[in-house]
Amino acid sequence: MKEGFWKKIGMLAGCVAFSAFAASAPEGNQAVVGVEKVTEAEDFETRHYTGQVVSRSVVNIVARVSGEILEVGFNDGGVVRKGQMLYKLDPVQYEAAVKGAEAAVEKSRAELEYAESNYERLKLLYEKQASSLDTMESAKSSLGVAKAALLSAEAELITAKDNLKNTVITAPQDGIVGVTAYTTGNYITPNSGTLVTIIENQPIRVRFSVSVADLFAMFGTHEELMENGMVALTLADGSEFPEKGEIELLNNEANVRTDTIQIYASFPNAERKLVTGSTLSVTLSRRNGKLLASISPSALMHDAKGSYVYVLDAANKVEQRYVEPGSATPQRQLIQSGLSAGEVVICKGTHKAAPGMTIEPEFQTAAAQEE
Repeated sequence: MKEGFWKKIGMLAGCVAFSAFAASAPEGNQAVVGVEKVTEAEDFETRHYTGQVVSRSVVNIVARVSGEILEVGFNDGGVVRKGQMLYKLDPVQYEAAVKGAEAAVEKSRAELEYAESNYERLKLLYEKQASSLDTMESAKSSLGVAKAALLSAEAELITAKDNLKNTVITAPQDGIVGVTAYTTGNYITPNSGTLVTIIENQPIRVRFSVSVADLFAMFGTHEELMENGMVALTLADGSEFPEKGEIELLNNEANVRTDTIQIYASFPNAERKLVTGSTLSVTLSRRNGKLLASISPSALMHDAKGSYVYVLDAANKVEQRYVEPGSATPQRQLIQSGLSAGEVVICKGTHKAAPGMTIEPEFQTAAAQEE
């Protein structure tokens, strides 16, 4: 009697469990999982370093003449363009100096003209023996003095004009200005120090140090680094900088204490995300020229035997296949061996699948894979 009772209870429990499974499973009892086709991507050897953002050009603006600041032509922290007016000084005394120098030039020119005609006249008289040699040579000497006086006056005029020009201080390059040290109304001199600093930030450099051993192991030669080296950045908040950098130059010597050499990479910086002086993570990669299978990182799984993926055959049956992983980025995982381009792997919902199961594939877009 008891045996029959427990048998009925077991059958009832089995029916309830089957009903629950049938209600939760998709039509045809096939799990729906996200899949993608295996693509090919170029293989890269990568290493990571700490880098610092540095400007290609930093200019400290100083005054070359003295005067009261009449106008400041920029906003603190703003963008300036080459040739833009930065400071305008009171030009009155320098305009007067130019006028005086111009007058001195005219006077010297008139004196030179008289000295030339006087010399020519006395020379002609001397040739006719109507004047002494001493008188002619004295006129020749006066002519030389007049020429020198004109040159001196012209030099003074050049200096006066240059001083007047320097009452308007302009930006020598494009860049970002800092905070001005002097505002309108202040009297400044060449000894006033730096008025403001302009930092070029487009493009901008990132400097990082690589051991000589790493340099030789990855590239072998300077030319190989310049040709096949690539630089990517990770910002302080963990985000990837969207632009790839180009190796611009290597320093001309290694650090004797650390046996490292500095590498400079150039980056576009239109959005000013790279701030001069800031620290970030640098990924140095080398193109190996070899195409490998490429999948989403979510498709790769691991167990005690190694790394594997779930591959679908033509009938959507799941195969567990062990592979040899290669280099990886947050977006893609390279596979050294075990996969071929065009095969289909499960990249989302791997927990729903098992070897031998038949599943319902749903091809994923890039946006769906990131969810």
